[in-house]
Amino acid sequence: MAEGLSRLARVIAHPATFDVAFALIGGLLWSYAIRIALDRCRVRRWPAVAYWFTLGVLFGCGAWLPYWIDGVLVVGLVGIEAAGGVRWQATPLPGTHSAEPGSRALWPVLTIPAITFGVAGLTALAGGDVGRGAVIGLALGGVVAVGVALVAGRFPLSTALDAGCELTEAIGPLHLLPQLLASLGLLFTAAGVGALLSDAVGRVVPAGNVWGAAAAYFLGMTLFTALVGNSFAAFSVITTGIGIPLVIAPFGLDPALVAILGLTAGSCGTLCTPMAANFNLLPVGLYGLADNYAVLRMQWRLAVILWPAHLLVFGLYVLHR
Repeated sequence: MAEGLSRLARVIAHPATFDVAFALIGGLLWSYAIRIALDRCRVRRWPAVAYWFTLGVLFGCGAWLPYWIDGVLVVGLVGIEAAGGVRWQATPLPGTHSAEPGSRALWPVLTIPAITFGVAGLTALAGGDVGRGAVIGLALGGVVAVGVALVAGRFPLSTALDAGCELTEAIGPLHLLPQLLASLGLLFTAAGVGALLSDAVGRVVPAGNVWGAAAAYFLGMTLFTALVGNSFAAFSVITTGIGIPLVIAPFGLDPALVAILGLTAGSCGTLCTPMAANFNLLPVGLYGLADNYAVLRMQWRLAVILWPAHLLVFGLYVLHR
């Protein structure tokens, strides 16, 4: 058992493991580009082919390319989208509804988190990097879930690829928002925005006030996330500027617990902003809702309830640590 866990930890820690995961994503995107290229009925198919092929290059080979080339390719993706080169037209997929899967439809959905948590847990037992194990588990879970879906849905692999391509095209460039916004957060941090926020909050919140510092951290995460649209972009800036110097370091608090509360407080901002287009506006288009803000009108109420719960959990931790 110990030998097996040790071997697993070494495999997960190996740099090639990540490369394989991203190569699979790149290969899948290239298959989508080929599928679009073979669709002679599609209007303006070549810009779409260029978009998905280039995105496949970034995922599959981006780590090996010079940074400036990656940057040029990203700008090229933005240019193709700005010119209207990525437009999705729904076409019925034959055979996708030939059988009613019933509860079997949940099998692939549950497979992904089960394998993700399983691999992350085994990595923890082996003394490896849990975060890296979770990412590898997610990639492995996605691959296994496809096989489970083929069995549960009783359809061929080609149908799964067609459905995946259509869904990917429906989401379109919104796929890139989390990565781009996370990069934006790093740029804000490098520009010193976090230090400016720390100085501003330090003038308002009295020194030694753990409650005021925590409230400022959670509120800053929420507002900055609502501004940029993604808590990943806000996390590096607000945690560097407020979370670490004003909440964690002065009081010796658990950084993991404080950080995860800050991240989910930021998600409350995600629930309330149209800037989070991949979460809040994409479903409107996919489901053909008449109200562009129907999702937001439902979600803001939940955010109002969840936000104070962060202070409650934080307070319980401080009082009982």
